[in-house]
Amino acid sequence: MTLQNLKNKIENQKNMKTLKIEIPNGFEIDKENSTFEQIVFKEIKKQLPKTWKELEEIQGYFVHTMASIEKLRKDSKGLENVFATEEQAKASIALAQLSQLRDVYRNGWVPNWQDSELKYIIDFFGSGFKKDCYTITNVFFSFQDEETRDLFLENFKDLIEQAKPLMS
Repeated sequence: MTLQNLKNKIENQKNMKTLKIEIPNGFEIDKENSTFEQIVFKEIKKQLPKTWKELEEIQGYFVHTMASIEKLRKDSKGLENVFATEEQAKASIALAQLSQLRDVYRNGWVPNWQDSELKYIIDFFGSGFKKDCYTITNVFFSFQDEETRDLFLENFKDLIEQAKPLMS
């Protein structure tokens, strides 16, 4: 390359204009449909996992010793006891307590969801609670009679409210 050609090349580079393109989050350049004059973006389609093992990384909160809530320090893979949110981790403690209390209130009674016997239930409705009776619709807070159900709700309404993020 001659000195003059080199000078011309440098001069041409000075006159060039560059354009930096910011690609929006969740998109990539559609190379098939883009041209030099027009850049086309396409949405990146996430592959949803079909099994737990396919979930690449998780973030969230877990219940540690003595029921303390801990945030996962870094993205991890394979941990099975991590809730997506701190609220859900706290709700899991409330749900564990309610599970024990419910069985004491049931006094050995176990619902048979295959029969037509009435089960007296506490369910969530809007932002509140609903007391009802079902025969075959499974509900975690189900009791053998109306009185037991009502007493359970009266005594543990706050704890049931804490468990709500995992019950709806």
